[in-house]
Amino acid sequence: MPVLAVVVVLILSRVAAAMDEGIAEDFPLFAAIAAFILFRVITARNEAKRRGPIPTPMPEPAAQKPPKDLGFKIPPLRGAPKDVQTEVQAEAQISDEDLDVLRRDSYERHLEEKKAREQQMEEERLRREHQKREAQTERAETWQFSPNALRNAVILSEILAPPKALRKRVKS
Repeated sequence: MPVLAVVVVLILSRVAAAMDEGIAEDFPLFAAIAAFILFRVITARNEAKRRGPIPTPMPEPAAQKPPKDLGFKIPPLRGAPKDVQTEVQAEAQISDEDLDVLRRDSYERHLEEKKAREQQMEEERLRREHQKREAQTERAETWQFSPNALRNAVILSEILAPPKALRKRVKS
């Protein structure tokens, strides 16, 4: 099949060489696409025949055989996870009273954490409020008029103003 596709591409390229130059530039690309589509159509027909029946899962034996004797003893693994059955048995041994105690402890811990968060938020709010008040008092102090501030203002206006000789006189 691949040989047939190559032959088709070669024949189509010869035909393209005889055609107009504008079409001839893109024709090998079109020929390659057509050859690929032809190849996929032909292989799709054969693929259905090759697949065969769908495999079914193997049935599990009803009774499992005991493991054979290996001839040596397997030592227990240190740090290995416990068997699931032993964990379930340990959990089953916890009584209702123990669960109530655990729940109560957890709830008390939760309440303490919540109280600490709320207290921290309140302290943060008070700190911001205190900073706002300090900033407002500083601003208020800077805009107060005092005799010294007024005297300094008059002196600065005389220094920064143009000389009296260059000022225009208003005739009334």
